[in-house]
Amino acid sequence: MTRAAAVDGFETFVDRTAEATRREFSVERALRGTGLGPGGALVDRLRRHTDALERQVVEPELEAYRQRSVEQFRVILTAVKDDRPVGAVETELLEHDSMVQALDPDLTPERRRAVVEDVLGRLQRLGDGVVPIVERPEDEFWPAVRNAFDEERARSLVETVVPFTGPLRRHRDAFAFEVRIDPADVLSGPLAGRLPAVSLDYTDEAVRAMRRAERRVVHEAKSDVAEQFD
Repeated sequence: MTRAAAVDGFETFVDRTAEATRREFSVERALRGTGLGPGGALVDRLRRHTDALERQVVEPELEAYRQRSVEQFRVILTAVKDDRPVGAVETELLEHDSMVQALDPDLTPERRRAVVEDVLGRLQRLGDGVVPIVERPEDEFWPAVRNAFDEERARSLVETVVPFTGPLRRHRDAFAFEVRIDPADVLSGPLAGRLPAVSLDYTDEAVRAMRRAERRVVHEAKSDVAEQFD
């Protein structure tokens, strides 16, 4: 049994998703309606520095998502190897789950548990889907896929492995994507250091960008399948 092929493919999809999300995410749209600062003055200044804001805020968030996703997948593979359900490694999985990290802290325990169960269900389907791959001897993803599946089943695998926004769509109001911004890290000039740090809620834009990115990456992955089995 090898994990290398599964990790190889998953990292590719995660990298594509992070890059697609970065392209889709609009800092200016995220700043709309925030009302930060007296009369929106701070927002106006941030809008003039969207490139810096993307470097200081968006890119680090996406890199954290990428790292968490890969580490979480490694935990799933450990459960698969030991023939255990993902629920047996729930604590480790949730430590690396970006969506769980973004849950509104004011959720009731019952509501939080409902979201967590939805997340674990997605992760279980992911683990079940990659079992035939990790049982192959190949160390590269696509050779393992071609030997483990026919084209139809490979397309089904893509639809299982790539999508990740299901819990977000089904529990939209349970999430609060926020980031703390220190204007001194983004704005230039002698007055920047005197401005107070602010919290930016970018939930709406995060949801929009991730859903569009997901559709793009699923489409690309299906095209990959067609090319591999051509």
